[in-house]
Amino acid sequence: MAQPQTAIQNNPVTSIVYINSLDRYSNGVPPAASSNQTSCTDITYSLPGLSNIATVQLLSTQINSNVNTWFNQAGTGSAVSAAFYTNLINLIDYTSGTTYLITIPTTNLSIGSVINNLGIYVQASTYGGSAISGGVSIAIGSGLLSNYDPITGGILLNTWRFYDNSRSAATSHSLGWGRVTTAPDGTNIANRRQLFDLLGLANHVPSVAGLGANGPGYTTGQYNVPLSYSIAPVRYISMISPQLTNFAPDVNTNSNASTNEIARFVNVSPVANTLSSAGQQAKVMKVAPGTTSLRIQLVDDQGNPIPTNYPVPAPYQGAPTAGVGILSTTLSNLTFSGISNANTNFPTGTQVSIVTTSGSASGWTPGVYQVQSSTSNTVVIPYITTSASQISNATYGFTIQPVWLTTTAGNQNGPEYYLTLMGIARTTTA
Repeated sequence: MAQPQTAIQNNPVTSIVYINSLDRYSNGVPPAASSNQTSCTDITYSLPGLSNIATVQLLSTQINSNVNTWFNQAGTGSAVSAAFYTNLINLIDYTSGTTYLITIPTTNLSIGSVINNLGIYVQASTYGGSAISGGVSIAIGSGLLSNYDPITGGILLNTWRFYDNSRSAATSHSLGWGRVTTAPDGTNIANRRQLFDLLGLANHVPSVAGLGANGPGYTTGQYNVPLSYSIAPVRYISMISPQLTNFAPDVNTNSNASTNEIARFVNVSPVANTLSSAGQQAKVMKVAPGTTSLRIQLVDDQGNPIPTNYPVPAPYQGAPTAGVGILSTTLSNLTFSGISNANTNFPTGTQVSIVTTSGSASGWTPGVYQVQSSTSNTVVIPYITTSASQISNATYGFTIQPVWLTTTAGNQNGPEYYLTLMGIARTTTA
């Protein structure tokens, strides 16, 4: 009997590997219900034939994102994001030796707008507001005169300034800003890019206590650096896979560069995002022997996984809760009364909006504040007063409701991507 013929491979045999993030859905279309949607930032694709391939060459890759999504984290459109912890900054009171964590709600406002609103966010923290002048005065200005500066006598750049406006000039405090070491969820963010960095605070001058507006703290550089990589939470986003390894090592100034990096997306924009240069499309990567699936992950420039779901604003849907009565019993807080189910609806640490409905209380400014404590029918917020009974109105009417809520339901943030690889088969005889 004749022996079976033996096939001998003399030249490389190629095959094309197509990967589309939408293929995680059976029909390639995201389900209508957001609760059934999944993120594309970490997907394992089943590719049984990949075990026959020794190396792959990158032909093309592209991230596609909708202009209204929150994925534009390496560009200028979404500078403040809870998902990347760029919404946190410390306000430091050097006079009292106290640090206050300031949380900015998720927003795509410009850095300049964030600075203009920063005083409101300070008010909404445990620092609180004030019956004197509202709190910390924060503004953007050019030609800032710092008359106590013995060297220049003034800062002529487009800078932003701040000072304690919540007390009298005789009792004002020296203030400054600092980076956050640990996020509220326990994550160590000491080495991550933060709001402190985005605001250009790498070198700033604290305010001088007692001088008020004449001794403000200020930045030593321009706040609105026009280069997008300077004000983005991450410098770039990498696509990596544990099953692929660079055939030749990348030469990179970033010590966090991965040997498994397929592609890097620099200055990601809300529309079609492509590689920064066509030259990267010649990259060759080795496929781990026996590989039958391919895990594709998106990570930031520090190697941290891109969040699977981004917090997006979720407006409060319920009716505001009514209350009556406001009283200052100490120099540091106010008590609001007549609120039903207060400790259930407004627990400690939540941020609430308090709006006037009737009456007046001299020195009280309605706005957003953080709940210091609550009982079954009262809510206490931090608020500086000059005397324990400075604010007292038993008939003061108001409404209170939670604010700055977010949700991570569904995959509202995208993006989707596709990847095309040319595979070179392993040399075999059969």
